[in-house]
Amino acid sequence: MAIPDLRIPQGLLLADAREVRVVARSEGFEGAEEEAERVVGWFGERPAGVACPRAHFARPFGRKHVAVVTVAEQPHDALGFRFLLLARDLYRHLGDPFAVADRYPPDWAATGTLPDLAWPLETLPPRTIEGVQAVLKNGDAPLLLGSAQVLVDGGRVVLERSAPAEELLRGLWQLLPDRSRAELWPASFAFAADLGFDAVVLPVLPPDPSGVRHTEDGLRDYPQSPYELALQVAVEGGDQRELDHLFARRTGGDTIRLALAIIGGATLLALLSKFVL
Repeated sequence: MAIPDLRIPQGLLLADAREVRVVARSEGFEGAEEEAERVVGWFGERPAGVACPRAHFARPFGRKHVAVVTVAEQPHDALGFRFLLLARDLYRHLGDPFAVADRYPPDWAATGTLPDLAWPLETLPPRTIEGVQAVLKNGDAPLLLGSAQVLVDGGRVVLERSAPAEELLRGLWQLLPDRSRAELWPASFAFAADLGFDAVVLPVLPPDPSGVRHTEDGLRDYPQSPYELALQVAVEGGDQRELDHLFARRTGGDTIRLALAIIGGATLLALLSKFVL
């Protein structure tokens, strides 16, 4: 297996009522400033009276990277945005933007040139039965389990809160299969829904013309499906082996790609046998 690009360029942006500007960046962040400024703009306009003491989000950044972003209040009613740019292959191996951000705390006082960071030649620690049990015991278990099943089923989770829901989103990301974590995009807070997150907390919910968005009660009462049921059984039974199996499961996209590959292979074999005969 090829080793992914471990370099992590970083950039620090400041947004206030007048402008968005880059105040510090590493060498590898050069050329990414314009897109980073757009991402900050799409984060949304701060509603009156809403604070953002600390939040995190992750989303694709260009064709080759994923941005893991920490957002926090700064002096003079400004917001700071610290960007970490991970190669997509590296992010697929990790899948937990909260753990990535925690490993590299931002220096909000930095200006000028920053160092490019590098991920060590290791994966994140495996999730344990004890850790998942703690998430469900200390959090809103019905909301967490229902939200996890909705995401596994291909839906979106959109919640209304007046402040970032860090603990909730961090807990939710501990319940998802590895591939889902690497392919879905969370935000523990945003001011608008323009960045297309799969799980997001907003101060005000946008209109839902389709009428298909789950309410919070609807997420708690979401019909129990195979993944949620198997997860509960593994956690309640303390079955680490079954938990590992669940986290390694294919996503719906994986299944479709596998089916297409099988069909394509069968078609190719049929054509080759026709020419050979």
